[in-house]
Amino acid sequence: MPSIRRCLQHRLAWLIAAVWVPASVLIVIVVGLEYKESFHSRTAHTAQLMLAFASTQSASPMVFPVFRQQHAPDFDLDDYLVVISRDGRLLYASEALPAQDLLALPMEGKARFGTKRRLLQGFEDELTGTRVVIGVDVYEPLMSSLQVAGLVAGYVLCATVLVALALTFGIRSGLRPLGAFAEQVHDRSEENLALLDETEAPSELRGVVHALNGLMARLRLVLDRERDFVSNAAHELRTPLTAIRAQVEALDGDLPERIQPRFANILEATNRSSRLITQLLDVTRSQSLDLTGDPGSRVDLVEFAQSVVAGLVPAANRRNVEITLDSPRFAAVMTRPELLAIVLRNLVENAVKYAAAPGRVVVTVAGGEQGVTDLMVEDDGPGLSAEAFERAFERFQRLGRSGGDGVGLGLSIVSELCRRMGVPVDRLEPSTLGGLHVRLRLSTAPPPPDQRTSHYG
Repeated sequence: MPSIRRCLQHRLAWLIAAVWVPASVLIVIVVGLEYKESFHSRTAHTAQLMLAFASTQSASPMVFPVFRQQHAPDFDLDDYLVVISRDGRLLYASEALPAQDLLALPMEGKARFGTKRRLLQGFEDELTGTRVVIGVDVYEPLMSSLQVAGLVAGYVLCATVLVALALTFGIRSGLRPLGAFAEQVHDRSEENLALLDETEAPSELRGVVHALNGLMARLRLVLDRERDFVSNAAHELRTPLTAIRAQVEALDGDLPERIQPRFANILEATNRSSRLITQLLDVTRSQSLDLTGDPGSRVDLVEFAQSVVAGLVPAANRRNVEITLDSPRFAAVMTRPELLAIVLRNLVENAVKYAAAPGRVVVTVAGGEQGVTDLMVEDDGPGLSAEAFERAFERFQRLGRSGGDGVGLGLSIVSELCRRMGVPVDRLEPSTLGGLHVRLRLSTAPPPPDQRTSHYG
């Protein structure tokens, strides 16, 4: 659907054309009639002046100046025929024509002389018998009136074009607040459901703003209810699953050999359910946070990574996977620690899950480009191609080794949270371990000036 601006401009163009065409026709008709009437009035007045002048002169023929030789480039005297006579004698004729033909001219009417047909108009002085007849080319009033009318119509057209340009500029500037309002709504992220400011919107759009605010309020209510439901359900499921897992683990060692495979399947299903609940809680917790305009806080990434990695060591030990943290002594970054903890935990858990058994996972904190600190996670598993890495960020995608307690939400949670925090997630080429190598790029906060770097194995 075309824009409002384009619709207004098209309608304005049609309205101008619809007004200008009949207006031009009316101008031609009215100006033509007025000019024709004025032309005949001036011709009659000129004939009266000539008659008044000729009546006071002697009967000898008058001599008129030859204007053609003096003003030929500016005047066309052939359009006019002037005949002055007295008592049947020709006193003056503007054209060299037979005297009997000139004296026989009627006072009014039309007559043809040579190739021209003339409209005649004359006056006579009864006292002296002097008469003056002026003949005009019959097309002269029409052509002159059309020229004047066309000139007026041209001026009107120019004025109309200028008005149209002014109106177009006015429409464009008048609709600028609408465009600014549209950009304000368009630039909002999907997480930002805050109410729009109705006071800054044009009065014509306040109804739309009010309706959008009502819609966003209802959407926020629906999303809050959905998050509350998922969060409550996850919390309610966590307690019985924890009890089930405790009871199952308590049976270890007391079961016959033939039941051990079933026991392992039950324990694996319980771990997978617990993992799913944890990830659902991560999703709802991250979605409930408003990141609009919040740059985060200053965090020591080294201490932060040590805390997260330490919580994952027991799970890694169960798979016989060693986790190593390679970092300087201090690396300050600006981030949202509650979200970065979810991201790092999911990356390390994913690396532990797909690492070899026995295997190794390395978490590295290193300085990258200026103003950036890199947080990298690498495993010695089979790795992922660039195409598979992109698909791994989709929900419920389980790529690589089958089995395990994953449900395909870990990397999708990483992708979503990093997008909200504005943190790039890159796949690096495999290095010494040969598995998946993921890098996060975090904005650096200036560290204390006396800090020195060291490495931990």
